[in-house]
Amino acid sequence: MRLTRCGMWMVVAVLLMSATASADFLVYHLGGKSGGGGRRRSGGPPGGMGMASGMPGAPAGGPPGMGGMPGAPNPGASGAPDKRIILQGKCAVESAQTVSYEHPTFKEKLYFSTDDVTIYKAKTLKDEYKAKLNKAAKDPDQMMQAAVFALKKGMLKDFYETVDKVLKVNPDHEAAKRVKELRKRIDENLPDNPETEKRLRSVVKRSGMEIKKSKHYILLHDTPDKPEKGHTKNRADERLELLEKVYESFLQFFFSQDIELNIPEERMMVVLFHSEKDFLDYATSVNPSLKSALGFWSRLNNVAVFYDRGTSEEFEELNEALKATKKRAEEVKKDARRNGAGGGGGGQPGGPGMGGGATQAADYIRLAKTLELLVNVEKENADITTVSHECVHQLAGNTGLLPRHVEIPTWVHEGLATYFEAPGDATWSGIGAVNDLRLTWYKALEDDRVHSNVKFIATNQVFDFARSHGGIVHGYGQAWALTHFLMETRIDKFVAYYRTLGDMPASTPLNPDLLYEIFSSVFGDDQKTLDQDWRAYMRALQTDMQRQAPEILEDKDLEPSRGPRRR
Repeated sequence: MRLTRCGMWMVVAVLLMSATASADFLVYHLGGKSGGGGRRRSGGPPGGMGMASGMPGAPAGGPPGMGGMPGAPNPGASGAPDKRIILQGKCAVESAQTVSYEHPTFKEKLYFSTDDVTIYKAKTLKDEYKAKLNKAAKDPDQMMQAAVFALKKGMLKDFYETVDKVLKVNPDHEAAKRVKELRKRIDENLPDNPETEKRLRSVVKRSGMEIKKSKHYILLHDTPDKPEKGHTKNRADERLELLEKVYESFLQFFFSQDIELNIPEERMMVVLFHSEKDFLDYATSVNPSLKSALGFWSRLNNVAVFYDRGTSEEFEELNEALKATKKRAEEVKKDARRNGAGGGGGGQPGGPGMGGGATQAADYIRLAKTLELLVNVEKENADITTVSHECVHQLAGNTGLLPRHVEIPTWVHEGLATYFEAPGDATWSGIGAVNDLRLTWYKALEDDRVHSNVKFIATNQVFDFARSHGGIVHGYGQAWALTHFLMETRIDKFVAYYRTLGDMPASTPLNPDLLYEIFSSVFGDDQKTLDQDWRAYMRALQTDMQRQAPEILEDKDLEPSRGPRRR
């Protein structure tokens, strides 16, 4: 099973919409806010700044339907691109001229002119969780639902605290007791087995690769020991930490809903290459069809393989564009100094009376710093997506959910992996987060009733008939959408369907008639009603941003006021 590549512009646009527990949304208007007394620079920052293709806000290359995505360039009334960057984190008004922004993961501060930003206050995911818990009162089942909400949002601490509260109300609550028992098992290190390391090294026969272990994983890697700038842990330790979080969340997600899985009894094997080139050399030696893979899990040897996405060609292009932007910022800053104007040092806007050259220099500096942050966030998001995706393939195969020895339809495996994969602001978003990228690809085929219907997906024809990379990506979108619907509305039946597939003899050849028979045996023959229910569910599905701050997507004017607007 593998995760494949897509356009980097699209991926960068998506990160702008990621929502975490942070409360504030900051909209950075490239070129200033239109209307009123705010600054407005025709065509973006002065000096013909423009946006490099591939950078956030660049009007190029998105997929069908991309134009309506926040963070992507949308034509306004004049037909010009709407160049806004949407950031979520902590915002503070420092002065009448300055607003600061702090990223929730990297904790890096950026400074903006009040003329260039709009601030929106929104409820956090923590607020939503607390509201559900308060509504539950002392009903243990309702409290357990609030706990599962916290788990799905990546809030493990709140999940466990709520489970403890459930047991205080009802010490015999079965789901809560299962969670507590499972946590004890998860907290224990799996025993060392020298044979596991031997098997792993025999799969990847490369010198210079080192072994690192966590409670449930053994990692073979060649990544640097030193942490990257802005990180406290090196890449190998970060990836093991992510794998452990997904491992724990995956098992608790099912156990907390009365679905027991097998617990792996030995560490699962993973490989992390530092460079894209080394990864592709190895991947294509395994199977030439992996030439476009971002990562993969092999059912045969039970090893998951991925690499540091920051070394890819796409990110090299983004880094080159970023270098050009930073170079131009320094040139304008020097010009401003030569002309006797302050340069807005440290990325902070200059004070009243600041000359045109200084204003221009500050614009460039802020833009360069913002783009640098976005590129760093996207590097992390790209890795998190791939690692969590392949981790779930491996977990499904090793817990009995989708047994390794059975041929499982592609849509089933990929739908489950994409359900768990969504990143957000350089951290894992949890389970069932609305993946903007997958949602976009689903919507691209939404009106095509031939290629977007339950039967076409359930019989795996959505992948069997894919004849291009684009067709495969559309297949991922449809598989994610149907999986999301069934997991959220019919999880008991969906797992029963998984079990039925897993009970097939290993040598059973898959065909559309057999797959339709299995699907219908669980979900019934009325596929028309199921299809209608699925479409209604997808129409109502909202991203975290749409729930937390819908006015960002609705407000087209964003009229300036004195100081940054708060909504």
